[in-house]
Amino acid sequence: MHRLKKYGVYLLVALSFGSTACEKRFFVASHDTYWPPYVVNVDGHAQGKEVTALWLIFAGSPYCVQVEFLPNTERAFVEQTKGRMDLGWAASFTEKRAEHVYFSDSYRNEVMWLYQHKNKQYKVKNLQDALEQGYTVAAHVGSYYGEQFEHLKNIYPKQIIFTGAAKTRFALLAKQRVDFIIEDQLVGEYFISQSNTIKRVNTTTYVNKGSIHLMLSKNTSTMQDVIEVNKLIQSRKAQLAELFEKL
Repeated sequence: MHRLKKYGVYLLVALSFGSTACEKRFFVASHDTYWPPYVVNVDGHAQGKEVTALWLIFAGSPYCVQVEFLPNTERAFVEQTKGRMDLGWAASFTEKRAEHVYFSDSYRNEVMWLYQHKNKQYKVKNLQDALEQGYTVAAHVGSYYGEQFEHLKNIYPKQIIFTGAAKTRFALLAKQRVDFIIEDQLVGEYFISQSNTIKRVNTTTYVNKGSIHLMLSKNTSTMQDVIEVNKLIQSRKAQLAELFEKL
């Protein structure tokens, strides 16, 4: 109860489930309230593929989980490093993050692409080419898009615009206030299905592709927790693969 009051400013709640004999509760940090098909706030309740994945992994286990909404990935990770959030989802591995959190086994894969406005005619080979030509790119603050992006954001800081919410990035693109955005493939497919102004830049290679993990705070979790969570993930591999196969 103390935790809920403290973070009420960001809490839109959420979801709580697990076994009836809850031995340990994980507070899960969601970095967005509208990131379909992965997570959507529906009348104060978290729904979507990431939520379903949590259910698949933890249902019937000694763990309970409760999802809380935070403004962005950067803030969600800070809360984990301080031990105020226990678990993070949709995480790419980096050495810097691993200083503060334990990474679970992978529970899905991720592919990031460039998206553009349909009315624009661009000739770009990839993200680096787009930046070299002077175009602007919107990305999520705190997200990891691979080593190349980490290098490029230091070279072209004025051309990369960081935002918190996915809908903000797609709104910027729809209004043609940025040239491109970087987004997950399934998220991009969803927003394309809802708009007639956005398309994926099919002439380019993907921006980044990699495995996705849960992150467990080193302040509130143990290596035994990691072992148990990994067992749960491995026991649900087939269901998780089917869940994240398509939109």
